[in-house]
Order: sequence, then C-alpha cells, then structure tokens
Amino acid sequence: MSVYHRQPTSASYRHVVPMLILLGVTIYLAACTMAPIKVDSPVIVPTLLSTPTPPDTDATWRLIASGVEIRQIEAPGLPVQIVRIDPTQVRFVVAYDPTKPRTLQAWAVQYGAVAAINGGFFDQYGEPVALLISDQRVIGTSYVDQGGMFAIDAQGRPHLWSLAEQPYDGKPFAQAIQGWPLLVRRQGEAAYTVADDQRARRSAIALDQAGRVLLIVAPGASFSLAEWSQFLATVDLAIEVAVNLDGGSSSGLIAQGHQGGVRVDPFVPLPFALLILPL
Repeated sequence: MSVYHRQPTSASYRHVVPMLILLGVTIYLAACTMAPIKVDSPVIVPTLLSTPTPPDTDATWRLIASGVEIRQIEAPGLPVQIVRIDPTQVRFVVAYDPTKPRTLQAWAVQYGAVAAINGGFFDQYGEPVALLISDQRVIGTSYVDQGGMFAIDAQGRPHLWSLAEQPYDGKPFAQAIQGWPLLVRRQGEAAYTVADDQRARRSAIALDQAGRVLLIVAPGASFSLAEWSQFLATVDLAIEVAVNLDGGSSSGLIAQGHQGGVRVDPFVPLPFALLILPL
C-alpha cells in the first residue's frame, strides 16, 4: 500500500505570499487614488434660431444694425421671427434673376444686405406670377381685385396697400413686389377669413402704425392662411397693413449685424428676393 505524503510548505513561502498580496492591493489602491478621473467633454447642442424667448423678454426688440431690429414672438410650434426696419436708415432692393435662382443667404451676401426676405409667388421658370419691379424694370402683370403691393418710390419711401381697394395704375416705382392674400387691412383688421386646415411655413411683409417695415416669418408649419391673418391682426406689432408672401418651402428671413441676427433659410433657391441694404 502506498502512502501519499504532502510536501511541507516552507516558512519563507508562507510569509512571502501574504506580503505579495498586500503589496499588490496597496499598488492597486494607490493607482486608483492617483489616476485622473476621466470626464467626458460636454456635448454642445447648437441653439436653434427659433428657440423660444423667455416670457419676460418676449416683447423686447434688439437693435442689430442701423435701422434694423429683431424680435421673436411665441406661437404654436416654433416662434415667429420679425425684423423691423426704419426706412429712413436703409434702402430697399428687389433682386431678380430667374435664370440663376439663389439661396436667400447668397442674395444677401451678393448685395451686402443687412436683412432679406423671400418675395411673392413664382412659376416653374422663376418668373413672378404677379407684378415685380426691380430697379425700375417692370416684370409680370399685377394682381386684380386681390392681394397687395409693397413698393418703394423714387425717394426711398415704402408703400403697402390692398390691390382690391386701390388697383395698381402703372405708377412708376423703383422697387416693388406683390403678394396674396391681403392679411391685415387698414385699422388692423384681419383681411383673410377663409378657413382651411392647410398649415405651412408662412412669410409676410407689413407696415406698422409708425411707418416702419416689418418682415415676418413663421418657420414652423403652424398656421393656415386664416390663422396667419388673425395672428398678425391681433399680435402686439401695431400692424397697419400686411400682405402674405410666398410661404411653404420658399419662406425665408435673414438679418445680420454686429449685435446678432436671425436666419430662417428657405428650402429652395429663390429667383427674386427683397433685400435691405445699409445707406
């Protein structure tokens, strides 16, 4: 019968093992204590131009350039963006090129504009479906008994009126665009009341009671035309008269200055645009 004999463990080995274990634990704890803790870099999310303004600053106009102020107003979906223009401190140009439509930003850069908005409706060839005047050149045919007309006379003064109340008689203007429908008539009354559920991006041009020009865009598909008309007639912008411009994918508004700006890009290139240039 064989007998199994366990090998004796030396005293030195018995002492070394615990010491090695203790040393390893000590080194590990020291490494954990001294190693820098990795913190992920913060992710910066770009602020959208349409980010809502806090209620206490909602009515604040911000001057960004000579004669140019911006503001946004809470509305269903995205806030409505407004640029208010003092016509005595700027000049207006209707840029037009149906053969080479451009982004609104490209139009603004080409002319050195401080603000820009899309114009009225156009066809598949880039031609206006109503009247347009660019540097005294008349293109297209005026709306009859509908819509409105924004025009700049030879002295640089803005005019905006209902074409149903005052048809265009061929009077020469330096610049002009027409839109449809009229949204706000004199005395601040909503001018379009045909109800429908077709909501889209909207753009408009208006004159306020002080004679300033308002460029207005709703960047979200939040309003039907009747709702857009009612909104502009009741919002605290002191609008005297307003007309709708080409909405949907054409809606765009840009204003840029030393104190910030606003940018709502159209989804399509534009054959013409209304530009506001510094004097």
